[in-house]
Amino acid sequence: MITQNTIKSVGLSVPSLTFGAASLANLFRTLSNNEAMDIVDKAIQVGWRYFDTAPHYGSGLSELRLGLGLRGLERSEYVLSTKVGRLLQSRKQEPGLEAGEFFYDENPFNRQADYSYEGIMRSYENSIQRLGTRYIDILYVHDLGTYTYGNTELERQHFKTFCESGQKALEELKRNGDIKAWGAGANEEAILMEVMDNAAPDILMLANRYNLLETDRQAFFAKCESNNVSVAVAAPFATGVLVAKDKSKALYEYGSAPAQVIEKVNAIEALCAKHAVPIGAAALQFPLRNQNVVTVTCGVQSVEQALTNFAWANWDIPQGLWDELASIGIQ
Repeated sequence: MITQNTIKSVGLSVPSLTFGAASLANLFRTLSNNEAMDIVDKAIQVGWRYFDTAPHYGSGLSELRLGLGLRGLERSEYVLSTKVGRLLQSRKQEPGLEAGEFFYDENPFNRQADYSYEGIMRSYENSIQRLGTRYIDILYVHDLGTYTYGNTELERQHFKTFCESGQKALEELKRNGDIKAWGAGANEEAILMEVMDNAAPDILMLANRYNLLETDRQAFFAKCESNNVSVAVAAPFATGVLVAKDKSKALYEYGSAPAQVIEKVNAIEALCAKHAVPIGAAALQFPLRNQNVVTVTCGVQSVEQALTNFAWANWDIPQGLWDELASIGIQ
């Protein structure tokens, strides 16, 4: 069930379900402006009240569309998060698809990594303008680590810049009331643990690494607990394979799902069917069984998904299903 949970270090209350707005930026397929607005409108109507975006998504397109969609809500009625670490610069040439990492028909801007004090301050101001809002509740440092930059000197330089310069901007924004909390978001727990060694985040967003297919994260959560850091889990559907209707075309890790992954999904789905629970409902609610997780972020790419995901988040799941999933190592 959707609940209000608290980011421990700052006392900020957030809904346990977050609207992931990457899909509004034509992730995997193109949406018209009208389609994007219809999705946000329907999400608001049914009760979504936490929205997450980033400059990276469509080179600012997600922030622009989300900001327009939220104009009908009073600012105090919802929680909003976006990210820093990439600045957008005017693009003179036509890009290949790879430039946007699966974002189709994106805005004509190149991404420039910048984790410095000046870069984060500029990114925040640019996001405020694209979103058309007075403040942002949570600001995440986006995609530090080897998943994005590889085991390179560049990756270490970005992390050093964040530690020595960038985090000062985040603390200043928080101190001045421009944001209420800050954290870091990545597709790997190692860099998030390193952030905790060198800074004092309020919340960490772990994407694609804690779901029904990947559960062994005890060291990460223990460290969050000892550092009084809350966790947002993103991509609970494991890039879509957990809820794909046609598993032969399912994505996992942004590529084709391997046979062993599909086999495991089928086993999970069979247990869910036994208890008359959609696998999507189990996938959405599983991360919240961990006491450190305050919200789960899932992408919403259609009006149907806005309705379905919200219903799944409120599904009454019997303890018997969790017990059977635990018996096959999912706990």
